[in-house]
Parts: sequence; structure tokens; C-alpha cells
Amino acid sequence: HNLFTLADAEKILGESAHLTDSATSTKTNVTVYSCSYTANAKNQKSEKTGNVYFLIEQYSQLSPAKEKYSFIYNANKNNGTKVLEGIGDEAYFHTDKENFYFIMVRKGNKVFNMKVNKITSNTSVDEFSRVAENITAAL
Repeated sequence: HNLFTLADAEKILGESAHLTDSATSTKTNVTVYSCSYTANAKNQKSEKTGNVYFLIEQYSQLSPAKEKYSFIYNANKNNGTKVLEGIGDEAYFHTDKENFYFIMVRKGNKVFNMKVNKITSNTSVDEFSRVAENITAAL
């Protein structure tokens, strides 16, 4: 649960934020943790309120982690994804350059994704990437 913090969210959003959702669940062969943070105020320039979501799944075996990553990647690969080298075992970045940033990383039997929804003038793609790299290194 300490993999993605309020401080991380605020660096990405570029403004003060608060936790808006957090949940942990365990299903057969997978433990899931998710959370989201929302900016405390609407961005004046974009008139949008930034959100950042985090989801991590830890599988009991490697193959379902690989399957999950492949399924999501294949669903998005024709929409301008960028495969990332040197982060985890597999990773990709995806954006429409206007509304969202998305990254998905698989490292061993763990898969996580982060998504900024509602990019504002304060949102930092560099911090988004840096936080993803730090989370990967901590896995």
C-alpha cells in the first residue's frame, strides 16, 4: 500500500490532492490493491480536476501475470502505445496527449498500472514516468 502515496500523486498532478478511494481484495491466485487521488481544486487553465489511479495485482504464479499484461497491451496496441525498455519485464505507455496518461508494467508475477485521467496544465508526464520507475524498482 506504500507503493503509491499521496506525495507521488501530488508530484504527478502538480498540485495538492487527497485520497478518494482505496481497496484491497484477494481472489483465487491474485491479490489486488487499488487507490485513486483527486486534486483538491479544479485547474484554472484547463478547468479540469486531475485524478490519478493506481492498481497493482500480485499473482501466485507467473503465467496469469503475463496473460493479464498481454491482454491489456493487445487491447490497446493499435491506439498509439509505446513499449518501454528497461522498466520491469514488460511495460508500455499510452496517451491521447489530451485527456489521459496510462502506464502498465509487469515485473515477475506483479502487474501494475497507473492512469492520469483529466490531464491539466500542471500534470507532469516526467513525474508520472519517474513514479512508475520507482514503483517498479520497489517490487
